[in-house]
Amino acid sequence: MYLKLLMLYCRRIISLPFLGFGLKTLLTAGLLLYSLAVVAQLVEDDAIMGVLTDHTGGYLGTGVSFADFNGDGKDDLSFGHHEGDLRFYVSTDGGFEELDLGLTTPEVQSKGLLWADIDNDGDQDLFAAFRLAPNKLWINEGDMNMVDVSETCGIAQDNRRSFGPAYGDFDRDGRIDLFVSNYGYGVDIPQGNELYRNLGDGTFEEVSDDLGMGGANLQSFQAQWVDVDRDGWLDLNVIRDRFIYPNLFYMNNGSSGEVTFEESAESMGLDVAINCMSTCAHDYDRDGDIDFFLSGGLEGNAFLQNDGSGNFTDITTESLAMNEICWAGQWIDVDSDGWEELHVATSIAVYVDYPAILYQFNQEPDELFTNNQGTLEETGTLFQSVTSLGYSTAIGDYNDDGFVDLVSHHIGPTPEFRTSTPNENNWLKVRLEGTESNRDAIGSKIEIWRGGNYWYRETYCGEGYLSQNSRWEHFGLGSATEVDSVTIHWPNGLVETWQETEANQNLLLIEGTAPCEDSCYGCTYSNACNYNTLATIDDGTCDFSCFFDEVICGQGSIWNQNTAQCEVSCLGDLNNNGTIDVEDLLVFLSAFASVCP
Repeated sequence: MYLKLLMLYCRRIISLPFLGFGLKTLLTAGLLLYSLAVVAQLVEDDAIMGVLTDHTGGYLGTGVSFADFNGDGKDDLSFGHHEGDLRFYVSTDGGFEELDLGLTTPEVQSKGLLWADIDNDGDQDLFAAFRLAPNKLWINEGDMNMVDVSETCGIAQDNRRSFGPAYGDFDRDGRIDLFVSNYGYGVDIPQGNELYRNLGDGTFEEVSDDLGMGGANLQSFQAQWVDVDRDGWLDLNVIRDRFIYPNLFYMNNGSSGEVTFEESAESMGLDVAINCMSTCAHDYDRDGDIDFFLSGGLEGNAFLQNDGSGNFTDITTESLAMNEICWAGQWIDVDSDGWEELHVATSIAVYVDYPAILYQFNQEPDELFTNNQGTLEETGTLFQSVTSLGYSTAIGDYNDDGFVDLVSHHIGPTPEFRTSTPNENNWLKVRLEGTESNRDAIGSKIEIWRGGNYWYRETYCGEGYLSQNSRWEHFGLGSATEVDSVTIHWPNGLVETWQETEANQNLLLIEGTAPCEDSCYGCTYSNACNYNTLATIDDGTCDFSCFFDEVICGQGSIWNQNTAQCEVSCLGDLNNNGTIDVEDLLVFLSAFASVCP
């Protein structure tokens, strides 16, 4: 492995127009790269041939998807284009072969593109966002027979500046809903972001204003569905460009009984105001909650740490700020030690004129920050010899060796492939399939235990800048040859556990199929939101938050999830009639000796 790195490095050095390069210099450089490779093994792969993207024009890049769209279990590639010519490549034993889907597209810049099963029929449908043309939706009728339903499915068909789409089942009805980020200028006809509820018949209904996500010209590049408070209801992080436009965060109030969204960025510490290009959410410190990396411009990036209660603190270091024009961020465990590194793509913010643009901007290398058990450290020189000018990146295991890889839709005729070189560490790849929940299980939570070690992951569809990552969730396990348990919190509330799972395998888990022999742990209460029909032993995880308090507890009292009992609300107006009177006293006395929350 290290010999390959040294040869690659030397080949690049020798090709430089410098004289007097001695053996000592080459060996010094080689030893530097050797020491770097011990902690970071993400190397350029020149062996992938025949993948053409033609990223030679356009403005602010175009999207990439690393998702299995033909259903064979292997990650395929999809690329946007500055003139609308979408390109698709199916995986073929470590390489890729182009597939013509026969799509008719507008001849304008495409942005984000997502594959997802919107109708739960077992195959992947395609949504593509366009800048200054109507967005498009194709339904897969089987065997990659793609039918354009854009004009009849309910999505807006005007010429907006759309960028990043994201899917998530915000109302937990088993169907994925769609959010589209739009970058509106003051000169535009007022246009906002778009939130669409999936109606289940192949159509969508826009509910942006109804559910609290209204607003015009919000200048949004991208959004990401996350469950930041882990209440089972997806929240939405929306990033915005320019210093005068702080980012937005919409908390989902579904646990109170009615799905609405409340913009709460300021109170949570998420109202960052930078030239924000991208958000990528991840539990980088493995403490069981989601943190955010936000890419920015010359003013610097932002790294926000969750304190466990949904409040965030800015912990950006000088090296993480970078102070370059940064775009997609991706979390990728390149050495499978169980701690995800952070890859950040850098590029420009002007129109692309290839190849002249490479001579004008030739010092914009990407960066990789290694994760030293919760501390991110700059690798320094890993990418210094390569000028990528990348916007969107995506991760997946294209060579199926168990170590996750990265593709960058950078400026140039072909994409950039980087592979994580296998080592002695172990791994586990998990893919989920919903039955009662949405088929792609978007919005699930994965918890893995091994001794005292813990991993937490949420599943997304639309993350990074104009990006879609593989649905095979990769977990580096270090020296562990098995894990004690894999627990899935499905989007509709079911919690299942698979015990004693061996490492180094691709694990497909289907909702409702966890094995149970003599004992099966889970929620045994039939009225709970996460009732497990297979459970025989209650594990204390029952969640009643999806019901009105009075349905379960009765008038004047509320359900306390922490104590798992009904309690008097202690707010004075116990019967909610607008006044405090004798009736409230009677309610209180009836609950005498209860513990107030």
